[in-house]
Amino acid sequence: MISSLFLTEPIFYFGDVKYLVDESTGYVEVRVWRTGTDLSRSSSVTVRSRKTEPPSADAGTDYVGISRNLDFAPGVNMQTVRVIILDDLGQPVLEGIEKFELVLRMPMNAALGEPNKATVFINDSVSDLPKMQFKERVYTGSENDGQIVAMIHRSGDVQYRSSVRCYTRQGSAQVMMDFEERPNTDLSAITFLPGEIEKPCVLELMDDALYEELEELRLVLGTPQSNSPFGAAVGEQNETLIRIRDDADKPIIKFGETKFSVSEPKEPGQSSVVKIPVIRQGDTSKVSIVRVHTKDGSATSGEDYHPVSEEIEFKEGEKQHFVDIEVIFDGVREMREAFTVHLKPDENMIAETQVTKAIVYIEEMNSMADVTFPSVPQIVSLLIYDDTSRAKESAGPMSGYPVVCITACNPKYSDYDKTGSICASENINDTLTRYRWLISAPSGPDGVTSPMREVDFDTFFTSSKMVTLDSIYFQPGSRVQCAARAVNTNGDEGLELMSPIVTIGREEGLCQPRVPGIVGAEPFSAKLRYMGPEDPEHTNFIKLTVTMPHIDGMLPVISTKELSNFELTLSPDGTRVGNHKCSNLLDYTEVKTHHGFLTDATKNPEIIGETYPYQYSSAIRGSSTLRFYRNLNLEACLWEFVSYYDMSELLTDCGGTIGTDGQVLNLVQSYVTLRVPLYVSYVFHSPVGVGGWQHFDLKSELRLTFVYDTAILWNDGIGSPPEAELQGSLYPTSMRIGEEGRLVVNFKTEAQFHGLFVLSHPASFTSSAIMSVDHPGLTFSLRLIRSEPTYNQPVQQWSFVSDFAVRDYSGTYTVKLLPCTTPPHQEYRLPVTCNPREPVTFDFDIRFQQVSDPVAAEFSLNTQMYLLSKKSLWLSDGSMGFGQESDVVFAEGDVIYGRVMVDPVQNLGDSFYCSIEKVFLCTGADGYVPKYSPTNAEYGCLADSPSLLYRFKIVDKAQPETQATSFGDVLFNAKLAVDDPEAILLVNQPGSDGFKVDSTPLFQVALGREWYIHTVYTVRSKDNANRGLGKRSVENQYHSLVGQGKPQATAKSRKKREIRNTPPMVMEIGAENNRGTNIQHITLDRTNKKQVPQGRVPPDGVLPRELNSPDSEVNLVTVVGGISAGLLTLCLTAITLMMCRNKESAGKKATPKGSGSSEPMMPQQSHHSDSSEV
Repeated sequence: MISSLFLTEPIFYFGDVKYLVDESTGYVEVRVWRTGTDLSRSSSVTVRSRKTEPPSADAGTDYVGISRNLDFAPGVNMQTVRVIILDDLGQPVLEGIEKFELVLRMPMNAALGEPNKATVFINDSVSDLPKMQFKERVYTGSENDGQIVAMIHRSGDVQYRSSVRCYTRQGSAQVMMDFEERPNTDLSAITFLPGEIEKPCVLELMDDALYEELEELRLVLGTPQSNSPFGAAVGEQNETLIRIRDDADKPIIKFGETKFSVSEPKEPGQSSVVKIPVIRQGDTSKVSIVRVHTKDGSATSGEDYHPVSEEIEFKEGEKQHFVDIEVIFDGVREMREAFTVHLKPDENMIAETQVTKAIVYIEEMNSMADVTFPSVPQIVSLLIYDDTSRAKESAGPMSGYPVVCITACNPKYSDYDKTGSICASENINDTLTRYRWLISAPSGPDGVTSPMREVDFDTFFTSSKMVTLDSIYFQPGSRVQCAARAVNTNGDEGLELMSPIVTIGREEGLCQPRVPGIVGAEPFSAKLRYMGPEDPEHTNFIKLTVTMPHIDGMLPVISTKELSNFELTLSPDGTRVGNHKCSNLLDYTEVKTHHGFLTDATKNPEIIGETYPYQYSSAIRGSSTLRFYRNLNLEACLWEFVSYYDMSELLTDCGGTIGTDGQVLNLVQSYVTLRVPLYVSYVFHSPVGVGGWQHFDLKSELRLTFVYDTAILWNDGIGSPPEAELQGSLYPTSMRIGEEGRLVVNFKTEAQFHGLFVLSHPASFTSSAIMSVDHPGLTFSLRLIRSEPTYNQPVQQWSFVSDFAVRDYSGTYTVKLLPCTTPPHQEYRLPVTCNPREPVTFDFDIRFQQVSDPVAAEFSLNTQMYLLSKKSLWLSDGSMGFGQESDVVFAEGDVIYGRVMVDPVQNLGDSFYCSIEKVFLCTGADGYVPKYSPTNAEYGCLADSPSLLYRFKIVDKAQPETQATSFGDVLFNAKLAVDDPEAILLVNQPGSDGFKVDSTPLFQVALGREWYIHTVYTVRSKDNANRGLGKRSVENQYHSLVGQGKPQATAKSRKKREIRNTPPMVMEIGAENNRGTNIQHITLDRTNKKQVPQGRVPPDGVLPRELNSPDSEVNLVTVVGGISAGLLTLCLTAITLMMCRNKESAGKKATPKGSGSSEPMMPQQSHHSDSSEV
């Protein structure tokens, strides 16, 4: 009691009487103190803001007013109050120093001390002061521009008049020589009127005729002034660097022109002179020395002109010199000739040399003999060579048969009765006529034609310089033209005349495809047969027969070695002789084996007489051509190539292999299988194809099994067993089946606009793509291989590969390419800059089938998907089954091991490969259970839907960069078995594949959300894993898992969710694509306890296979265990009911723990079509 007399009541007061703050600071902090001897009780005080008298700063304009109650806990002696200061940054106004007051009011359990009032002074004389500085740090200009403008920017309060001096400081640039000085006086002042924020500071440049390197100086700001009360200031960027270029005065020496033409003198001894100007531009104040010399082209120095190599000296002030070159008479009739003139660099290294090359053309006065045909040649089909008058009636030469070029001096010419006498008087020998052919691709649907290109490619059996042009060089709709050069009886060549362009008929043909206008390859037939010892001509030889249908314009190529680079393969040179010893590419004189596909016969002995006119005329068509076409039955439109080889030739020359396959007939004989690879290509000439050819490549393997003496085998050795708006043109160049059975198509495009086609463009929502209405489930990978470096109708080479393999690729394919246009004046440079337009589509038909495997027996196939918590089970071979181990509950932190495998009951797993492609996770909204039912537009987790709350793609084998790696900040850590080194045991098991994912992210959603996992996988047989896929029937199984929630309305009563379009991925799922899908429910344990539900029975009443098999026995332990579990369940139910009643009587509701929600929810049914649609 005595000590309490000395305890004093606490008092409140401000730490300072005055606070000074800059307006740009944003706030001011004020301290309120509580002092006294007894601080053991709580107390409080109110801090308020108010205007001063007279008013200065306004609340809401200059600061945020406060009225705040400060509560001091026992023992606390100080608290801080923050007051927000408002800055007028939007429109800075210079206001000077303004103030307001803070006062303490209403103390509780304390008294007010001194000072209980504080004044806050707001100063904006710094932040809102008019401030001027340069806008850029560097300005660059040219001397011949006359001036450089540097912009000065003013910030702060701009309602006042301000000024600043902008003056020069010289560097390498000199005053009065390079620029006019701006002195540091008021003459250089730049004045800002009220409201102006930018003004130019102009620097005048001095232009002279002398070349100077890059020069620099500085512009500086100083002496800021303003009529504001606080003046003005200069900003941080108070200097700028001025750079002066002098490109216009740079000395350049070049040729005045790049092309010159001079006529050759008419008589010996005369000469003609061509004057070539060499000019100098820019600064001429110094001396430069350059050398000019000539270089031979088609013209030869000493024979056609006198060579020149001389130095030219440009003295001070000189701008031009001339070089004289003398052209002489050579007396030889020849075409126009040319040589070049070159300019070397300046020896004094002062002037730069440009346009250093010029070409001089020597025009011949008497270039050719004066002989010429009386009239232009005609082109007709060889079918009507004997009656050319019919050519005017027909719609063009028929495809599939050669065309012939008929000159006016050919007795077959339609008007030969008029032209024959002229040919005789001109002494024209028509047997010496020189021919060449030009051809172009068929016109597009819009009628746009391609340019005519010369056929300059001869094959090993045809020539492009004959009177006839073989049918392999054109196709229906092609445009053909011939050029004939007359030759007189002395052998002197005359002028060349071009025939009118004719179009090959589209309607008629000797061997037209089944579908007109189709592109592709027909199936072929190949056989190996052992002739035996009794055959009189081919004793013990093996007969190889290849039969294939013929299409007009087609060139069949057969070889036992892989075919590529047809420009080289078909050429007459000898490279194909060494590479393709067993092929139809070798003429009979080039065959190194006993027999070959081509013989010295020029006619098929089975055909009597000529089927078509001049079909076997070697004078018109050539003997080598007839030897090749002997294998074509033109009546049946069928090629048949036959050759005979002995065993050693097939093994050493043809690339064949033999193996025993482990089969032994008896002690001295074994089964031997001979395997011969066969590559067949259907080749068509294409003016725009790679090397001039487009090709469709097929591959097969021929097998011949026979009995062989084991001893002979041991001696000879056994091989190991084998393993729109814009226009464009598209030209397919090649097709083939890749190693994995995928379709590979190469094509070329030619943009008929100024620009090019691109794969995609950031400014366009669409991109280039390939589609096929006949194969909606087939997707393609398109890539641009190369493009001509020009915007002027560039030719671009493309390739697309099917992402999956099917047996028959025949159908209509749509190529959608994104055009990108450029202005006509824009030059090509990288990176490409262009404007995307609407896509251009091209439709073309393909008929292309894979070579089939033998048809396998029909069988049913099913796959199963398991979710496991034990890694050992995941890696096991599954032979013992998984039982209830696959129906587990996953606690937070567990790893979910997923496994898809071919049904082990049918023992088919060893015959198939199972490969998981994609894995999805999803949870439904409002209790929705995801189902996979494409007919009802329900796609499980494969596509976004309003019914799904969350959806993630956690695994994508083909495009791993598109995977979702986390939910929020929790990682999925999803990984395929093939990417997990610890899962090698599972990867090596045939018919199985797996993945793993962490369960932790699934616990990020609210209680009651159920997760489902959805996989997409492919199953294919080993026999077909690298080629076409066999057909399999499908068994659909429907599994469902019982949830712990209360049953509610079934899925039938739920509205169908609308999805605008069927996802492309769903189109790929089905038996025809060997692609299946599966959904499983993931049961989560939110009590953080790992548990395995006991006695859980699927709702369809089917027990797991291990429990329901006939071999399983029901023992006593099982029965007692079942009864005990039932009694225990009843007891737990009664206890739970009593507890719930007690809680309800207390008026409180508790949410049960576990995976269930307090609200009724859908049964946790998966209804997944375990449609292993393979």
